[in-house]
Amino acid sequence: MLLIRKAGGEKREVSVGNLSHIIVNARGFSISGDALKLLLRNGVQLVFLSKNRPIGKLQPMRRGGSIKLKKEQFKAQMDHRGLNIAWRIVLNKISNQINLLKRIRKVRMRKNAKLAEELKVDIEEIRGVKREVEDKGIGDYKPWYISKEAEASRIYWESVNRILPSEIGFEGKRKKRFDKPSDPFNIALNYLYSILASEVWFAVELSGLDPYLGYLHEDSSRRPSLVMDLMEEFRQPIVDKSLIHFFSIGEDWKKILSSKEGKLADKGRRKLLKTFYGMLDRKVTFQNRSLPIKAHIHLQPRRLAKYIVGYSQKYQPYNII
Repeated sequence: MLLIRKAGGEKREVSVGNLSHIIVNARGFSISGDALKLLLRNGVQLVFLSKNRPIGKLQPMRRGGSIKLKKEQFKAQMDHRGLNIAWRIVLNKISNQINLLKRIRKVRMRKNAKLAEELKVDIEEIRGVKREVEDKGIGDYKPWYISKEAEASRIYWESVNRILPSEIGFEGKRKKRFDKPSDPFNIALNYLYSILASEVWFAVELSGLDPYLGYLHEDSSRRPSLVMDLMEEFRQPIVDKSLIHFFSIGEDWKKILSSKEGKLADKGRRKLLKTFYGMLDRKVTFQNRSLPIKAHIHLQPRRLAKYIVGYSQKYQPYNII
């Protein structure tokens, strides 16, 4: 059992058998050596946050993977496999954006005919971008793929702006952390995308793939490009879908920020995490396997590895909305 003590004296015991990971704020946190050993022996990942951003993690020494896989992962960057993966990632992300907007339009159609018509126009515009990518096909066009992905995303976020209540202050533009957004929707997106990155990174590590050798995003020693690649297929199904729903019903979203502009309140952070992990627990059927979404996150790097080493004919990004 893991014993958790809060500053106010509250205690709670949790069985490590019911845990896959723990997320903590680094400030004010301490842990005993016995607790560390218990987590490592049971394969529990410990993620540290600072200012709502993951800064590090502790996980069991399970990295490995064959030398052949690592060599083939590098070689694939130079041949048709890497080009195929990049092309599929972009096409799949655009498809996920279309399918999410279609799903929302179907729900809103009866209540707001004007919004439904506007969403229809947006969906058709994004479909036009998708057709361009499909027609271009697989080739050494990575900068062009990225530009088309950005074009589709611009239309997508403008469409999301039509859906969200105006009082949220989202202006139809995705603002990353360094843009210092003040609207709660962008702040929530940045927070949950960071948590999603941590989940995907852990899955990549366990698969034996190198998280820094990607196929769409540029390689960088400061950014795990393969993690960024695989994140793309889960943004709309997990984060965007849940947050659009969260911000569209009721007024709970007003409680996620603290009095300081741009800061998440503790209660708001917990509410967002509950929303996120509730989505991960949903069971869906993908690749003929009915599993929680979290399990599919862990299977996707392994499926990619099979394609890279030639055990499967193609890699299919996650596409269940």
